[in-house]
Amino acid sequence: MRRSRSVLALTAAVVLLLGGCGGDGAGPGPYGASPTSSPSSPQVAVPTAEELAAALVTTDAYEGTWTVNVPPDEEAAVSGVVSEAQQEMLPRIELCEKASEDSRAAAEALRWQAFRQLDQSEPDPLDMAAGDRRGHLVFVQEFLMAGEPAEVEATFDALRDGMRACEGAIPAGEEGAGTAEPMSLPAVGEDRFGELTTMEEAGGGAYWLLHNAVVRRGPVLMSLQVVDIVAGDGVQPSFTTEDVGTFVTTAVDRLP
Repeated sequence: MRRSRSVLALTAAVVLLLGGCGGDGAGPGPYGASPTSSPSSPQVAVPTAEELAAALVTTDAYEGTWTVNVPPDEEAAVSGVVSEAQQEMLPRIELCEKASEDSRAAAEALRWQAFRQLDQSEPDPLDMAAGDRRGHLVFVQEFLMAGEPAEVEATFDALRDGMRACEGAIPAGEEGAGTAEPMSLPAVGEDRFGELTTMEEAGGGAYWLLHNAVVRRGPVLMSLQVVDIVAGDGVQPSFTTEDVGTFVTTAVDRLP
């Protein structure tokens, strides 16, 4: 499995991976509907796509050396706002059949408005040309959308319930077999849900650890994925659950 600069390359095959795509302007309501507010509801300022993009984690947000992942066919400078051209590139949720219709509908309709991938700068152990498949390939993906708080809450609930229903063994597909299990998170936002997906590389030799945090804070929904691809006998994961909690807290603290 060779390294690809595409945002899809290493995560699209994971069946429980949060993903989606969105356009500019105010965020969608539940299951992709336009945001609305009832006359009796307090008015909440819903961040625009540009405001969400400005809140994405940057290369100096975390310890270590990081770079913004820019696919070869994209502009050198990436604003973080999800463009029409990027819509089909971003991964989407694919919930299993045990998830309810509501959860699958939420996953299908979900649209993200801002996205960024940060890569940790270190030699790539998965590059076959390097000849040394030992070490880590680490990156962080952040997805953001915004809408009317009650609607965003309904979307969060449906996604959380669907992901919970699909926890357990994951059958082999493009990659090897895996598991999805609950992951604890710090007390951030109004709602939060954590999950760790572990996948074996097809053919062996490496495995993926995908730490997925879904957080709702007011009108904003965030998915943050801390991914560690581990290669080589005896190589230990780069992050503990506490480390991942720090990644999540830093990202939530930046939200508008």
